[in-house]
Amino acid sequence: MPNKKELPKNPSFELQRDLLIHPESNPTAYVAFEQALAHKFVPDATTWSRVNAWWLADASWIAYTHDAAAVRDVFRSRAGMDSCELIAGTGTECYLAQRSSFAIVTFRGTQPDDWNDLFNIARFGTTAWDVGRVHEGFADALEAIWEPLEKALNGLQDRRVWFTGHSLGGALATFAAFRRRNRLAGVYTFGSPRVGNGEFAAQLDAALVNKSFRYVNDHDAVTHMPPKPFAFPHGGYTHISELRSINKDGQVSTTEPTVSHFALDVFGDPGVGVLLDIINLLHQGHRITLPDTLTDHTPLYYALHTWNDFAVNGA
Repeated sequence: MPNKKELPKNPSFELQRDLLIHPESNPTAYVAFEQALAHKFVPDATTWSRVNAWWLADASWIAYTHDAAAVRDVFRSRAGMDSCELIAGTGTECYLAQRSSFAIVTFRGTQPDDWNDLFNIARFGTTAWDVGRVHEGFADALEAIWEPLEKALNGLQDRRVWFTGHSLGGALATFAAFRRRNRLAGVYTFGSPRVGNGEFAAQLDAALVNKSFRYVNDHDAVTHMPPKPFAFPHGGYTHISELRSINKDGQVSTTEPTVSHFALDVFGDPGVGVLLDIINLLHQGHRITLPDTLTDHTPLYYALHTWNDFAVNGA
């Protein structure tokens, strides 16, 4: 059995900050897809797979890297993919890695300017989409990349395609998975915000039975954004089903946290703005104490927790 990996112990302020808002800097020198050739992806999985969850969490993490050549090299040399290409639109990027039997599409997650989209109440409005109502900013981000991505995917008719992403990347992966639902192998998201109203969530759940899995790391505040009421008058923002919750001890289950960690429950109505203020102070270099609601959103922690879940429990 593989060995568990330790999360950073007593991390400094600088390390916490960089892990959260500058994951591309890789301050812990984490090795993506380490041992991937020994613990292979299961492209034909028809239900939840722990080894696939780890692969896709690593893919979501490495998508933050700014050096596209380095990402391509990791997918080819460590993950054993035949090719990897960067597909970019205005403000949106994803990687399409493929081999003869399957392909992985991983969307880059929240960049420094994107935090405003996640926590700014003024940007929580909905728009009509393929089904239901969805977050307007997230939908626009997908459209910025959809044409070249769809063209590339149409050339992979013989491959099983998997989608993934962390944070904003998870929202985009959710949209893309629904649009490709007839040829979809699966979608795993990590720390994804809510993306649409109840009608959207119901339609996606019905279309992606046993294909869609949503990971939430304990207190992660982004998974409670946008707040449910802000889809009014079109119902409430609603998460898709098939939750995989990571508790404070790193154990993964389908059980909701027993204590609500929603920012508005903790801080009151201004809570969303408080979290955005903290993020902005981080960008300005201020040394502040980070609440668990933000540190639990760290993309590296999702990669480590999914690896450890696989190491302990098997595929």
